[in-house]
Amino acid sequence: MAFPSPPADARGVLNSSDPLPVIVEEVTPVWLTKILGRPVKTATLVEPIHGTASKLLYELAYENPDDAATLPTHVCVKGGFNPALIAIHPALNAVYRREAEFFYYIAPAVSMRLPPVWYCGSDTVTGQGIIVLDDLKAKGYTFGDPLEAWPVERVRAGVEELSILHAKTWGAKQKDFPWLKEGLSLREVILSMMVKPEWDKRFLDEAAKPPVPEHLVDRERMIRAFKTLWATTNESLRCVVHGDSHIGNTFITPTGEPGFLDFQGLHSYSALHDVTYFIVGALTVADRRAHEVELFEHYLATLHKAGGPKLEKDAVWEDYRKHHLHGFAWSLTPPMMQPKAQVDIMTERHCAAIVDHKSLELLESLPEYITE
Repeated sequence: MAFPSPPADARGVLNSSDPLPVIVEEVTPVWLTKILGRPVKTATLVEPIHGTASKLLYELAYENPDDAATLPTHVCVKGGFNPALIAIHPALNAVYRREAEFFYYIAPAVSMRLPPVWYCGSDTVTGQGIIVLDDLKAKGYTFGDPLEAWPVERVRAGVEELSILHAKTWGAKQKDFPWLKEGLSLREVILSMMVKPEWDKRFLDEAAKPPVPEHLVDRERMIRAFKTLWATTNESLRCVVHGDSHIGNTFITPTGEPGFLDFQGLHSYSALHDVTYFIVGALTVADRRAHEVELFEHYLATLHKAGGPKLEKDAVWEDYRKHHLHGFAWSLTPPMMQPKAQVDIMTERHCAAIVDHKSLELLESLPEYITE
């Protein structure tokens, strides 16, 4: 398949030779005027939120007050605006560009519930990637929180959103999306958190140790299982995936409808990675045990309805069981990335699923099991 082309009226430019802002002070009315196409009089920084990516919340006033009727008055400028962090982890620029590429290429071609985006761009000078979207908080939206599990009905609506993304990009290989070759791979991220010094930080300090069953606290065994999982990817299930579809990367509209944010981990992989990761992390353990089969079957039905293949549950259930292993990454997440309370609750949910589905034992039973 060929990857989608942006619409003729796409707002933004990728791989521009014109450098984008890389520090907060460079986000000025002059720059905002340039990207929005109408004179911006003032841009008041309401709140800077610095994490893996920076989210700068602004209130805008226009030279012509009538422009406020068709242009945003509250925006979020998202990208790399923490030079100290980027100096330590320069590969993060590729993550920021990835989200701009999603909104430039893919978002216009899918009917997902997404925030209004006014600009998406990247440059070849600084390596920066930026999106400018509505400030959802100012519009009354709320955001998913790992500490607050969702009701089953909301999770059902969430898997419908994933099915739309997957259906519209079903069968996508890296060659179909050349820009997907760049960036941090899921494999690289997980293996980097499993090097012995990082593993020891997580599991040798009893105060820091997440709630992982003892039989899973075996570094060599878990590495072999992950390598087997990646080596046995079912190519017939490949599409473009969100890549980090946990509850903390979601929004909820004022009317209670869920949607996904933070498309920085977008890549070509098995659809079931997104599905297992989302369902398990969004529900209590009890609700997941009671409803996950129905939710998975609902995903398969909506995938087909959205234009994807018709898949039978029994034909892909083994793949579903295998992909639960990815949730183990929560137990490896350092405190600088997620607070311990969130890490612990998500670790509990995902490890329970790994045990329930015997994901580790299934991978070890495969003829392709990697023993070294």
